[in-house]
Amino acid sequence: MELHHFFTAQRVLIVAGKGGVGKSAVAAALAKLCASTGLSTLLVTLDAPSIELPATEGLEQVVVTPGRALADYLSSKGMGLLSRQLARSGIVELVATTAPGLDDLLVLGRIKAFERENRAEVIIIDGPAAGHAIDLVRAPTQLKNAVGSGAISQQADEVLDMLSDPTRCKMLMVTTAAFTPVSEAAEVIEELKNSVGISLTPIVVNKCEPPLPHISVDPTDTTALNAYEYLAQRAAAQQESLEHLTQVIDLPQLHVERRRLQGTDLIDSIALDLADAIGELHE
Repeated sequence: MELHHFFTAQRVLIVAGKGGVGKSAVAAALAKLCASTGLSTLLVTLDAPSIELPATEGLEQVVVTPGRALADYLSSKGMGLLSRQLARSGIVELVATTAPGLDDLLVLGRIKAFERENRAEVIIIDGPAAGHAIDLVRAPTQLKNAVGSGAISQQADEVLDMLSDPTRCKMLMVTTAAFTPVSEAAEVIEELKNSVGISLTPIVVNKCEPPLPHISVDPTDTTALNAYEYLAQRAAAQQESLEHLTQVIDLPQLHVERRRLQGTDLIDSIALDLADAIGELHE
C-alpha cells in the first residue's frame, strides 16, 4: 500500500495503546511519516509532549486539554473575553472536568473542529491509554443520554458522526508482542467495535525483537550458552504472542523492531519500519 493512500484513508487517526507499549513514539513516527509524503499533518497530544518530535516540513504539533477546548469553544461562540477571564482564574479547567465524560467530549469536540476547519490534511492524535480509549469514545453517547438535548447533545451528535464515519476517523491500536498487552488490545478492540462502531486500522506491534540467528555455541562456555538459551526463550515467547495476536485480532499487523535509541533517533527509526510495513500491506 502506498503511504499516501494509508494516511488519506481517513482525516483523523487516533493512536491508542496500553501504557508502556510506545504509543506516543508510534504516534510521533506516524506524524513524521505522514508529513514526509507531502501531506500537511497535525499531531495532537492530550498532555504535554513526552517525546521530542523531529523537525519536519508540513508537521505541526498542538496540545489539547479539556480546559483549552472549552476556552476555544466559548471563543467560537463570541465569548472570548469571558473564556480568557475564566482561564486566568483557573476555573476553565475545573469546569471542563466537573461532569463525568465532559472532558472527553470537549477534547473530541476540539478535534472535530480541527477536522472541519481543514486545519491539516491528516490529524493524528496521540490518544489515551487503551482502557481510557473506551471511555473517550463512549463519552459522547453517555452525555447525550444524560442531557437529552441542548448544546452538549448537539456536540455529542457531531462527534459521534465523526467517530462512526471511517472516511473521517479511525483508531490505530499499538501493542507489543507479549501476552498481556495483546490480550488487553483484543479486549479494547472488541469493545470499540461494539460501543461506537469506530473503524480500526492495521495494528502496530512495537518493540519486536529481531530474529535470533542460529549459531553454534561451545557447550563448555556456560555463560554464552545460558545467554543464547535466554534469547531463544524470549524469541519463542514473542512468536507465541504474535500467533495469539493473529488468532484474537483479525487485523493486519505492522511490526516495528525494538531499537535502543532515544528522542528523534527513535522516532526516525520507527518511521522507517512503519514505512516498510505499510508498503507490504495489500490495497
